[in-house]
Amino acid sequence: MNHHRQALRVQVTHHGHCSVLRVGGHLDFITAPTLTDRVDALWESSPRLVLELSQLTFYDSTAIGVLARLRQRVLDTATGRLLLVGLPHGLRHLLDRTGLLAHFEVREGTDQAVAELLPSE
Repeated sequence: MNHHRQALRVQVTHHGHCSVLRVGGHLDFITAPTLTDRVDALWESSPRLVLELSQLTFYDSTAIGVLARLRQRVLDTATGRLLLVGLPHGLRHLLDRTGLLAHFEVREGTDQAVAELLPSE
């Protein structure tokens, strides 16, 4: 079993008061803490996040749970926002079938999402 291919990669880029997390690889029960730990580390200083998910190569039901918990965290934080970008078709379908898709802000591109989260000058 090739553990390197099954890893979850999370690259963080900061844009003012928001952060972009480019997530790639496998998002499952074993790798989910990699993402949740990164979000936890960012949340206090930057509760405005863009999750760019186009590089996910595998996800299971854990991904639904992680996204649902992140959405709840946004709702519990007055200044929190979470925008999803590059949502893989299969994951979008699962979120739609579970009724969760309507509760997320999905955008077409990272630049659009970042521009929306940055304060107007």
